[in-house]
Amino acid sequence: MTPRHIVLWSLLAAGVGAVLLFIGLLVDADRAWFSYLTVWTFGVTVCIGALLLLMTGHAAKASWMVVTRRITESIVNALPVYALLFVPLCFGLRHLYPWADPEHADPALRAAIEHKRAYLNIPFFVVRSAFYFAVFITVGTLLRAWSRANDELPRLALVRRMRALSGGALPLVGLTLTWAAFDWTMSLEPDWQSTIYGLYYFAGSFVGAIALVSIMLNLARMVPEVGLRVTPDHAQALGRVLFAMIVFWAYMAFSQLLIYWIANVPEEVHYYALRTHGTWSDITYLLVIGNFVFPGFVLLSRHLKRRPDFLASIAAWVLLSHFVDVYWLVMPVHTPAGITPHWLDGAAILFVGGLSCAWIVRAYARVAPIPLHAPELPQGIHYEASV
Repeated sequence: MTPRHIVLWSLLAAGVGAVLLFIGLLVDADRAWFSYLTVWTFGVTVCIGALLLLMTGHAAKASWMVVTRRITESIVNALPVYALLFVPLCFGLRHLYPWADPEHADPALRAAIEHKRAYLNIPFFVVRSAFYFAVFITVGTLLRAWSRANDELPRLALVRRMRALSGGALPLVGLTLTWAAFDWTMSLEPDWQSTIYGLYYFAGSFVGAIALVSIMLNLARMVPEVGLRVTPDHAQALGRVLFAMIVFWAYMAFSQLLIYWIANVPEEVHYYALRTHGTWSDITYLLVIGNFVFPGFVLLSRHLKRRPDFLASIAAWVLLSHFVDVYWLVMPVHTPAGITPHWLDGAAILFVGGLSCAWIVRAYARVAPIPLHAPELPQGIHYEASV
């Protein structure tokens, strides 16, 4: 299937999803908005994670990442799409966030909402979100534009700009992602807060991005220019980073749980009480096994990591687990009794996923599969993993 066919089928899926979501808003508006927020959050975290991965590669001068750079840039290129997809969310805030409609909020939440009213209000929320996207899109657009410009007219000054911007802006992007996590998902429960939540969100974003890059890299091997340059050593390097971030995600998840478990303050533990109640407890155990134990132990194998096709299959599992993780963060607020899969979840996946896939594939197909004049290119092509 050519990139053009993928784009067309993706847009068709997005159209079907849009129609179903519109019907869902008429039938069950609350569920439609929560399904949309879940899928949107999953997609935007993967794109932001890709931005962090791209910046890390430039800042560290990682030669092997020259092979994955164009794939990563293409994923980052979808951030403007998610900024546009955020606009509909602004019309559904009262269906999602208790602080957006305090008069109809649970009485138990009103004290917390009143205490945070200066921060948690619709106008300020929208302004902050616009700032977050301005940071993400500006950094991502500059890195991609300079990378493409270096293909046409190689200049060392462009390379230095990419490295300087990446190293200098990493703290800003990391902090921006932290505050975005507080706003977009943690504020679904305005009476609960965690200072580790941003790191947990950061780790999940990184894991999702690396998983998608691994999948796309394996698929891109069908393109001759890419296939000749993807070696077992490249796959091993990517697998090591995926393994490291899976462990980091698990460490953040356990650290957050441990702190609340030790403190055992009734006003604070309700977050975990909700997610270990009913069938949500099954999802909790599934996350432990599916997003840490299983992929973590499999990726310990050097032999398996060196197989791009096998790495892609594990990455697909990890990407699915990241979606379950986001689902576990968002959906218990709407259905506290337990997990209840709904056709609107599929509709949101078709709409958001279709648009994202079309945009990413289109962006990747329009550029050279690898940066043509990157200083790291010769070393990156012949990269050899040490362990």
